[in-house]
Amino acid sequence: MLLNEFGQRIPPSMTPQQKALGVMRASARAELAGAYDAAQTTGENQKHWRYADDLSAAAANSFQVRKTLRQRARYECLQSNSFGNGIVMTLANDTISTGPILQVQLDPTVSKVIEQRWKRWCRATKLVQKLRTARLSKIVDGETFLLRTTNPALRDACKLDINLVEADQVSTPGWMEGRPGMVDGIIFDRYNNPTVYHVLKQHPGEIWNIGAWQKVDVMADDVIHLFNAIRPGQARGVPEVTPSLPLFAFLRRYTLATIDAAETAANLSAIITTQANPWNSEGYSTDPGIQPFDSVQIDRGLMVSLPHGYDMKQFKPEQPTGSYEGFRNAILQEIARCVHMPENKALGSSANYNFSSAKLDDQIYWHSIQLERELIWINECMERIFEWWYEEAMNIDGYLPLVDSYEPPHTWGWPPRLQANPAEEAQTNLQLINGGLKLDEQYLNEQGIDPTWFFRKMDEQIERRKRWGTVSQETATVMQSETKAQPEAGPEAVANQSSGEYMGISRMQWNRNKKAILETLQNVADGTLNRAQAEVFLSGVGLSPENIAKLLEDASDGSVDSVSEEDE
Repeated sequence: MLLNEFGQRIPPSMTPQQKALGVMRASARAELAGAYDAAQTTGENQKHWRYADDLSAAAANSFQVRKTLRQRARYECLQSNSFGNGIVMTLANDTISTGPILQVQLDPTVSKVIEQRWKRWCRATKLVQKLRTARLSKIVDGETFLLRTTNPALRDACKLDINLVEADQVSTPGWMEGRPGMVDGIIFDRYNNPTVYHVLKQHPGEIWNIGAWQKVDVMADDVIHLFNAIRPGQARGVPEVTPSLPLFAFLRRYTLATIDAAETAANLSAIITTQANPWNSEGYSTDPGIQPFDSVQIDRGLMVSLPHGYDMKQFKPEQPTGSYEGFRNAILQEIARCVHMPENKALGSSANYNFSSAKLDDQIYWHSIQLERELIWINECMERIFEWWYEEAMNIDGYLPLVDSYEPPHTWGWPPRLQANPAEEAQTNLQLINGGLKLDEQYLNEQGIDPTWFFRKMDEQIERRKRWGTVSQETATVMQSETKAQPEAGPEAVANQSSGEYMGISRMQWNRNKKAILETLQNVADGTLNRAQAEVFLSGVGLSPENIAKLLEDASDGSVDSVSEEDE
């Protein structure tokens, strides 16, 4: 018995009719499997799909492909297109802003020392500027590399420094695609973790490039490699603006064609026409003074007479048409979509937007920035840099206070983004805080303000206003009594809990409501809030009935002055 490659029995013989029936069945199955419209290949769509392939992520992003994309992205976004330059600059500025803010969660005194040392080192290394440049490289080149180095000339006791390296410089000399366990410039272990990076001693694009293809092996622990992995198995990045690069060319060609047509029309003041035959029977011009397509100068302010049969018409310009602006904006909207940027930011103008549309479009943009910050710039970049810095700083005598942990607990904040309507945003946050849905610490962290510093300054402000008479003595006494009523953490409590839990619990609990209490008393004093409403609110924030009565009595006789602008 004969078996095929699938272990099935081969019939001894088949008639022509059986063979034809088998072919028909196979063809029907193939048509059924390809029933999707997009799976059909026809004469109409064959040209459109001719570049579709099934290459792996590493093969699709080969050395030559990445090099070409980088060159074209730099040309469009950094060198030749003002809209492209504005898009990538705006995205980098909004993402990095003035840099992430370190917030150490230890005892306030210890936290302050660590944070100040960190800020001083960041200024010495120009870290924020480097992060902004790295963000630009990630957009335009598709990836960026930050290397840990030592800089003896650094103006700080900690000599750790961060060097930026362009993607061109991370490459394997003589690289050939398809090597197992490697991509261009990176070696991986059996678990697909990068172990070694090949960094060229000089940029391959240097004019004086002696030794440009000599590499240095840098361990992965000393390298931060940032890129967007959009496919499984992808190890090198491509420009984030890759899908929009052909559109830049369309926009430039259309703009240049429009300008050429407009210039041609502007250069022609008038056209002289005639119905007469310009050539006689012998092939000579009937008017030797004027030949077809000749240019004739017209003196300004003079009356011009024309020969018999001639007519002069002003040239009517057709460019730019009314559709030019719409076409330009549509192209820019499509270009900016690949980086989640709305049209008004790409144009640098919101003239065609109403306020609601601008806010809705802005939500998509800022949500993408929040993801970028958290997933890339905090988790993969800042945490690694802080780990390098803290490891180096703890080896310097007297540089940092001793902490009983490998790395101090901390969080990262970002500078607040500018609001189109700050008053409305402030009112929304105030309602959330007063309603118990948001903590003061959350709001302050969003604004890039250290809560411990803020509450300490608030205490100083209350004492200062007591001396100046802005807040009555009775109101201040009640507020202080409520603060002292909260249990203070003693030395035993400090020993039994972490430093982060001991960060002024009682003060924070009360300071959360100071401003709201003052505003409520002022509303009672000016009659915009009645006593019953005030009692409900003040009891909701934890005041005792006796102290509520004292505060309302103080407000009812007008002894609570208006809240100054400093409270707002």
